[in-house]
Amino acid sequence: MASLSAAGIGSGLDVNSLLQQIVDAERGPKESQFTLKEARLQAELSAYGSLKGAVSTFQLAASKLKSSISFASNTVNIANKDLLSATASSVADEGSYSLEVQSLAQSHSLASVAFSELTSVIGNGTLTFDFGTTDYDPGTDFQTADDTYTSFTSNPDRSSQSVVIDNSNNTVTGVRDAINSANIGVTASIVDDGSGYRLLITSDDQGLANSLEITVEEGGTAGENLDTTGLSQLAFNSGATNVEQTQASTDAVITVNGLSISRESNTITGAIHGVTLNLRSADIGNPTQLTISQSTDNAEKNIGSFVTAYNELVTLYNGLTEYNPDTGQGGVLLGDNAPRNMINQIRREIGGSINNGNTYTSLSSIGITTQRDGTLALDSSELSNAIKNDFSSVAELFYAIGVPSDSDVSYISSGSSAVEGNYAVRVSALATHGLLTAEVVTAPITIDGTNNTFSLSVDGVSSSTITLTQAAYADMDVLAQEIEDQINAAASLSDAGLGVTVSYVTDHFEISSTSYGSDSTVSIVSQNSSLGFTANATETTGTDVSGTIGDKTGSGDGQLLTALGLTLEISGNATGSRGRVVYSQGLAGTLDSILKQFLSAEGQITSKTDRINDQIADIAEQRITLNKRVAAIETRYRAQFTALDALMGQLNTTSNFLQQQLDALPKIQIRSRN
Repeated sequence: MASLSAAGIGSGLDVNSLLQQIVDAERGPKESQFTLKEARLQAELSAYGSLKGAVSTFQLAASKLKSSISFASNTVNIANKDLLSATASSVADEGSYSLEVQSLAQSHSLASVAFSELTSVIGNGTLTFDFGTTDYDPGTDFQTADDTYTSFTSNPDRSSQSVVIDNSNNTVTGVRDAINSANIGVTASIVDDGSGYRLLITSDDQGLANSLEITVEEGGTAGENLDTTGLSQLAFNSGATNVEQTQASTDAVITVNGLSISRESNTITGAIHGVTLNLRSADIGNPTQLTISQSTDNAEKNIGSFVTAYNELVTLYNGLTEYNPDTGQGGVLLGDNAPRNMINQIRREIGGSINNGNTYTSLSSIGITTQRDGTLALDSSELSNAIKNDFSSVAELFYAIGVPSDSDVSYISSGSSAVEGNYAVRVSALATHGLLTAEVVTAPITIDGTNNTFSLSVDGVSSSTITLTQAAYADMDVLAQEIEDQINAAASLSDAGLGVTVSYVTDHFEISSTSYGSDSTVSIVSQNSSLGFTANATETTGTDVSGTIGDKTGSGDGQLLTALGLTLEISGNATGSRGRVVYSQGLAGTLDSILKQFLSAEGQITSKTDRINDQIADIAEQRITLNKRVAAIETRYRAQFTALDALMGQLNTTSNFLQQQLDALPKIQIRSRN
């Protein structure tokens, strides 16, 4: 224990100073120990935080290289950008296409007569909106009754919608608000065209099949729902065209290399594989050129980012674990096994090779080499040459790939459970299409206005009414092609990416969905007995592929067979042995898995930081315990010093009394003899 000192003894005793020295002597050494240990732990915690950030950055860079999307970027060039714009996904095929925009998709729009005030009352009743295809010629002026309303064909995919108009909403403003608040796919607005306020009613959806038919129910006498008074002023149907068609509904129509394609929207997908077209304006007779080309810029950029992120991680690790012989100082994590094990595992993968049978199987083969300090050096020209020489081989060095030996077996994807290896593939049953077998019909067949329509459902999606070209068909193959073309032109099917093939077999038509599997179906919705499309037609649901990958029975989804984390597409006509597939996870895929483990809640970094935090928390608890012990010591010594001080005070009092008594005794005088 440290030596003590005091300002005085007895009644002048400095008790507080003595107690403070005792407390400091008890607390000081232990507190210094706690402070040093906590500072070291905080430094380790900060180091692991920096290390975790670098690992996370490297994991993100690696994850960008583990799929084909990071490599196969495509660029689109359009000669006349006033006509359209386009974007291409990674699956788009390189090529050049001639595109002609013949018409843009438009929404159906109708305008009422002019009203003098916004508060003008239109009338009461019910407005019913139907959606479909309208055959209508507006003539020169709708008010002169030279227009012609021929027919309206309902869209089977959209139901009727009604809006009730009563005394609370029967004005121009009220009718507008009632239609809009009903949220039925119709928008109403008010336009002042100079002659008054006109109610503009517009279908929310573009396309021929989304035009409007408006019927009115006012009750009362016959014909009241069709006259030009009250709510009937808004009627637009075969009985009354009391509003003006200001814009007809139209489909977007384009040609791709001469093939005509129509859609309900000006955003077109599926016309060119992997390409989305956004139409801007029509220009009949003046096609423009669209070119899709593959770009390697994305691949080189992401590989460069991968090298940079790795070097940042290694540089940080070196700084945290190095020893400086000149200063005798070591890094914060010097001697820590966790970061050393992590970096060694990463280095093994970086310096290894991929057994996928390609031209490039290691980073060094594409110009990425390891330097003496453990960082990577990137030779940009060598990487660029490798990409130009064999782009697929460079890409497959990084991302997971399966290489089947059978040309009719395609590798599609892999899951987290997939393990690198060489697996046998066996097919017990091939996938089949959904099929409709019609009743017997024989040539010739004449298609006229009485038998030129039907509708059907493909894979659960209903077509609109299919209308065939009216003609006498002596050749059933020609009629089969006509049926196929008209079905595949149905917007609802093409928008869903669905299609059919139609053939005439011996004495009947067969319609087959182009998709495979248990979801593949073809069924008749609206019959046509002239073609054999009746309730007696036979509907056969498609079947999924079945078989094994390695020693595991796979699950089938159409032509896709999945087992052991691998998904393969099985085409061709053979069952039994279908060769083998060699699966390689790829460098980026392997690193991504390893780094995710390090960063996970159960990973080494999290475990280490949890232990450090526990130790810091334990120091805080030890401080509390120390403070309690020192407080108890102080209390005990204070009581003792207080008692001592009291006793010293009493002794001093007694001493003073005795001194006074002695001083009061008679003094004895002693005389000397001379």
